[in-house]
Amino acid sequence: MKNYIFGTGPFAIEFAKKLEKHNIIVDGFLKLGNKSDISQKLYKDIPLIFLNEKCLNPETDNIFITKKPIIMGDTIEYLRNIGFKKIDIVDERVLYFDSESYEQLNSYIDSIDLSLPFLNYLETNVVDHCNLNCKGCAHFSNIYDNNYVDLVDYERDIKLISQKFNVYYFRILGGEPLLHPNFSELLNISRRILPNTKIVVVSNGLLLDKLDEKVIKSFVDNDIIISISLYEPTSKKIDKILSILNANKITYLINDDFFSPIEPIKKFQTRLTLENNNNGDKVSKECIGRFCRFLRDGKIAKCYYPLLIEILNKRYGTNYVVSRDDYIELSDISSGWDAIKKLNNSTPFCNYCGESITEFDWEGYHKNDKEIDGYVLRKKK
Repeated sequence: MKNYIFGTGPFAIEFAKKLEKHNIIVDGFLKLGNKSDISQKLYKDIPLIFLNEKCLNPETDNIFITKKPIIMGDTIEYLRNIGFKKIDIVDERVLYFDSESYEQLNSYIDSIDLSLPFLNYLETNVVDHCNLNCKGCAHFSNIYDNNYVDLVDYERDIKLISQKFNVYYFRILGGEPLLHPNFSELLNISRRILPNTKIVVVSNGLLLDKLDEKVIKSFVDNDIIISISLYEPTSKKIDKILSILNANKITYLINDDFFSPIEPIKKFQTRLTLENNNNGDKVSKECIGRFCRFLRDGKIAKCYYPLLIEILNKRYGTNYVVSRDDYIELSDISSGWDAIKKLNNSTPFCNYCGESITEFDWEGYHKNDKEIDGYVLRKKK
């Protein structure tokens, strides 16, 4: 049996060190695609192996995946296609704690049965509006009126998802999710229906120092991770926020990462254009949101745009067209793997996104921008 780590970043290297501590030999770091300028030795003498150079053996090779769930979709797809029935995904929380025994280390390694439809990542909005209203918000929160997901509808959709897929990583988003008036109950519902899923709440953090005991208890009791999107207003109170989270033993990420320095987000970006004549197939393969999978109103889509874009049409009179091929009705899914295959491929809406990325400075408090240019949609010339 040989052990390989799928990944090339700091997470992979830190995990290799932990395995080494327990005398487990790592035979290589794995990367999809062709050779690049990545150093051929990431850690000590462990080789970097490009998978076009080596054929893995599902019968004898053990694979540890050390990638963020949102970008591991191509890895899962590759391994399943070459015959792997089981893989091990390393929970990032292993980086938080010392693993004095192998049993402790192993508790952060999730063995995944690929005979079941495996959805590595899913996200949903539970609140559409926000208390920060960033210019160019990808979820259009700064132009939404106050809108909360109904708990009955939410529970219905999560139940349907749990019946179709084994969901590994579920992100609860907004808007600002902590604005939901029944947030503690929403967390309880999420954990009850998805008992083995990593559940993460993504928040701008501005309300974290005002959480009541009921919400704090729901975070702790349900083993919910908080991911703080660190913007300038949040950075001014981050020490107080982290003190509260640490005191209550709530696991947290900052800007979705353990390794990034604690610095405010200063840039936003978009690929969205007003025309649907771009090369959607190419864009889809390059897009970080390729495996985003967004849930809303009984539907699941490849990314959030098709299920949120109507707010732009209503507010600015644009004519974005969402076709039946841009999403899947949960009630129509008979095969989870077939649904995943469709979600992995480009859809007609991908043609609205350009190959280049437009980047712009972050600005908060842009509620109800009157011009679409203020929303920073890139217009083709």
